[in-house]
Amino acid sequence: MKYIFKMGMISACIGLLFSCKKQVSPLSEDYYKKGETIYFIPGGNGFERSSRKMEADISSFSVIKNVYARDKNTIYFMGCPQQLVDAKTFKLKENIPVDQHHVFHFTGSPSATGACSKQQLTVVKGADPETYTTLYDQLQSLSKDKTQYFYQSLPIDVDYKTFEILNENFVKDKNRLYVVTQKGINPLQYTTEHVKVVNSEYLILDGKKLLYYEPYQGIGVLEVALPTVNKIRLLDRKSIIIDQLVIILGKRFPFLDVDAESFKILEGIGGNSFWSGDKNHIYYNGQLLSEADPKTFEVLKRAVAKDAKQIFVGNKIFEGPEVKSFRSVDKAKVNHDFEDDLGNKYWYRPKEGGAELIPVKKK
Repeated sequence: MKYIFKMGMISACIGLLFSCKKQVSPLSEDYYKKGETIYFIPGGNGFERSSRKMEADISSFSVIKNVYARDKNTIYFMGCPQQLVDAKTFKLKENIPVDQHHVFHFTGSPSATGACSKQQLTVVKGADPETYTTLYDQLQSLSKDKTQYFYQSLPIDVDYKTFEILNENFVKDKNRLYVVTQKGINPLQYTTEHVKVVNSEYLILDGKKLLYYEPYQGIGVLEVALPTVNKIRLLDRKSIIIDQLVIILGKRFPFLDVDAESFKILEGIGGNSFWSGDKNHIYYNGQLLSEADPKTFEVLKRAVAKDAKQIFVGNKIFEGPEVKSFRSVDKAKVNHDFEDDLGNKYWYRPKEGGAELIPVKKK
């Protein structure tokens, strides 16, 4: 009983400590004062969960903005004193941390309880603090100053005067084309005399080559040869039709008899879609579903569809429900995903490559 009482008193004291903290400035919800001590508490969470007790000079302490603060001698980031920053000239220039001589960035994992040695701003080498600016609204992780471009805060070897952002995956200068990867901006062996930007994913070079970048599974840049480029139709970001070629995720659709004029994505986006079709055929995950009737086919939910005679779960025909009345339902209102007029009910369960329908047992 004494132990329970003692623990209750400790909890009450912690709660009292939490309730007595005072936000230092409306510029940040992360810095608080309790008595004669400053604490860094992300979002004002309780002291017992994640906080940093600081050794800041309370009489001169002020918030710069968000996780940045200062006192008469020191700049603080995430509540940690910064070793490389000139405190007298430090400022946030359009949210970019700079001082008189340097631009700074943070490459670690933000933590209110981790060692301050790992919560340090580091110098963007060679960057000019007066002219440095981010270009994140055009291309994520790209920035520049008056003489050079930076990607992920590292200088990149491009011709500054002719450098141009083409789309999310490609940039160029007068010398060559570059692909934008998660690790860097890498040169490609293509000239850039005649470049047509199709959308955020695709480029056409010299009217003869379609380029697409696939960052996953080590696939890289894909090239499709184009016989002519008279008509372009965009289905979505990943799917494009050029003349009679259907191209999804940078690859030609595998069926040569596909009707490009009537082809469309029926569900999802590009390579992440289950269903596509033209006036003659239905395709599931890029595979021909010869049993499906394109005239009456409809997608019900993700991997589940039907036509006038059959229900399909992926590339398999699903037996049991009445086809005509089989439908998807609002799961917010009922405890299942599909039903028919005969009282059959089913839950939808995703699985690798598709899904399965689980019958709901009748009461």
